[in-house]
Amino acid sequence: MTKILRISSIVFACLFCANVQAQTETQSSYFQEYIIENNDTLYLMSIDELTVVAMPKFKNKREWKNYYRMVYNLPRVYPYAQIAKNKLAEMDVQFSKIHNKRQRKEYIKIVEKEMTNQYKSALKKLTISQGKMLIKLINRETETTVYHIVKEMKGGFAAFFWQGVASIFGASLKYKYDKNGDDAILEKLVTIYEYGDYDALYTKVFGMSVEEHTKQLQKKRDKKQSKSKKKFLKHDFQKRRQ
Repeated sequence: MTKILRISSIVFACLFCANVQAQTETQSSYFQEYIIENNDTLYLMSIDELTVVAMPKFKNKREWKNYYRMVYNLPRVYPYAQIAKNKLAEMDVQFSKIHNKRQRKEYIKIVEKEMTNQYKSALKKLTISQGKMLIKLINRETETTVYHIVKEMKGGFAAFFWQGVASIFGASLKYKYDKNGDDAILEKLVTIYEYGDYDALYTKVFGMSVEEHTKQLQKKRDKKQSKSKKKFLKHDFQKRRQ
């Protein structure tokens, strides 16, 4: 009798454990998925993709400065390359509906006026290095050169003229983006930017986020402009007294 009770207890305990395990397995589908391999429980979960990019090695200070400048310039330039991409895609759709050359020219003028009013003041503030980067990134985003875009929109003479202007500043509207060659580092930066991890890299280089750095620099510019204005007014006042 005792043996039967012991066996019954063991069987009951096994059934109880099995029942608990079954309940756990049933409930786990709501909380945490797992698999069992070689008596080991392995929990399965999905995590956000993480981009890890090692800091490049620099041979000298010049290379470091170039990288420093690229990290600074990208978030201030790349949005304009994306705007160009979206606008050209929009224009291609419209061109497919407009077959009359005169109407196309009128449409181009409307778009040009719209873009000028919206972005001219901001684009005028770009530095030479930022302008060069924008030329590269527009080619990356649109898969066509800036020279070709100007030629299609404004004609061959305009493209030739602006190519000449660009060459004065050491740039070329015919530049073709090379992600595996000269633009390999820039491509890595763009990848980080696209994945939304750029602030982490920017903070590592500059000690603060893009937004914080932009605000800090704007305060410095405002302070400098204020001092220059006061100096000018003081000089003008003294000149008038003479």
